Amino acid sequence: MTDSFYPLKKMSVVCMHLITTLTALVLFLIAGASAATAQQIQEISFQGAVDIAMQNSIAIRRGANNLQAQEYSVRSAKANFLPNLNANSGGARNIGLTNDPTTNRLSSIANNSFNIGITTNLNLFNGFRDVATLEQAQLVLSSLQFDYERTRQTVVFNVITNFLIVIRAEEDIKIRQDDVEAQQTLLNQIREFVNAGSRAISDQYTQEATLASSESSLLASENSFSNAKTRLIQVLQIDPLVDYHFTSPDPESIDLSPIPYVENDLIRSAYESRSDLRAQEDAIEAAWQAVRIARGGYYPTLNFSAGASTAWTSLSRRLSSEVDDEGIPIFEDIPFRDQIEDNRSGRFSLSLNVPIFNRLNTKTSVQRSRIAHSNEILALEELQQSVALDVRQAYNNYQTALKALNVTETGLRSATQALQVEQERYDVGASTLVDLTISQARFTQSSSQRIQALFDFYFQQRLIEYYEGTLYPAGTLFE
Repeated sequence: MTDSFYPLKKMSVVCMHLITTLTALVLFLIAGASAATAQQIQEISFQGAVDIAMQNSIAIRRGANNLQAQEYSVRSAKANFLPNLNANSGGARNIGLTNDPTTNRLSSIANNSFNIGITTNLNLFNGFRDVATLEQAQLVLSSLQFDYERTRQTVVFNVITNFLIVIRAEEDIKIRQDDVEAQQTLLNQIREFVNAGSRAISDQYTQEATLASSESSLLASENSFSNAKTRLIQVLQIDPLVDYHFTSPDPESIDLSPIPYVENDLIRSAYESRSDLRAQEDAIEAAWQAVRIARGGYYPTLNFSAGASTAWTSLSRRLSSEVDDEGIPIFEDIPFRDQIEDNRSGRFSLSLNVPIFNRLNTKTSVQRSRIAHSNEILALEELQQSVALDVRQAYNNYQTALKALNVTETGLRSATQALQVEQERYDVGASTLVDLTISQARFTQSSSQRIQALFDFYFQQRLIEYYEGTLYPAGTLFE
């Protein structure tokens, strides 16, 4: 019987070995997947986020493309002052009745011909339209350069906004986690009191509900943090399949020194520094050049043209020094080189064109250009009004944020002391759970308000820099 069970025993050993091997392989794959996941976590600082946004921003890349296209327009406007130069050449073969120049008779012969020439044209005067076109192209280029700079500032501002939201949400998670831990510790303490008979079971039930509420708040904070990261990833336009960790400093390390802003000085500085205002001013000048271009239609135009050409044909013949047997002179074909030399010709001309009546097209163009110029002026006035209001609002928000720093600091200090006192009173039975729960909720709320006030204060500083036009990509988030 032992011999009969030996194959089964051997098979079971083989199966166990196979199972052990497969288990080890699965554990290895799981460990490898975990390591790969860990490697995918990338840390990004604020300056790193700015650099990424500068490279990936579609608005910045589109602005760079517009600048390059306008540079070509400026080059083209400069080239309008140069003459053009064209070369032309052609060849033909004619078959049919052709007048023979030697006999002056029509005969059916095949003949070949060739011509080559060169021409040039130069505008000498066109009512200063070329000059205005060049100045307009240069002004548009300057306007696009200012717009490009403002676009870069806007990208940085968007990164700041979303980056601060992320790190503020992350700090809020820490506060909620501390609250959950505090509520769990209190629940454990109450259970001990209930088991000892010094507290009613209702206190335990109430604290369990409070703990559940704190855990729910933690889940909401985690969800807000996840959504904030998603928005920041979208702003940076980076791979959404990679897990990122956006590094942030200790909130208490942020420089909270107030800046003595003066509202009117900020507005005047914005009028001088805002690149979009400079861009609009150049747009006004470019629109005025369009008026000059349209008015050029009232002036005469003067053009110069010149050209040179030569030709060859197989029909060209000349008398030779020989005669035939009957004494008739013999005609010979003129060589190609001789014809090219003999048939050379040149010309030049000046043409003057004086407009008399063109169905009011010039007058209509001038009127439309003047209206467009007027609209650009109105756009500048509207933008200046918007800039002043934005700066004023940012200044008021900064003052409010500055006051909130002091209020939240006092509130957090008071809430911390009140919670400590209430905890001690509850431990000796001199306070109720309701009072302790209220104190804990006030402490959590004060902590959250303090974190929000810290980051809002810093955000309002950067908001003023953005509306003032002094926010530059080279700066750092926390200085």
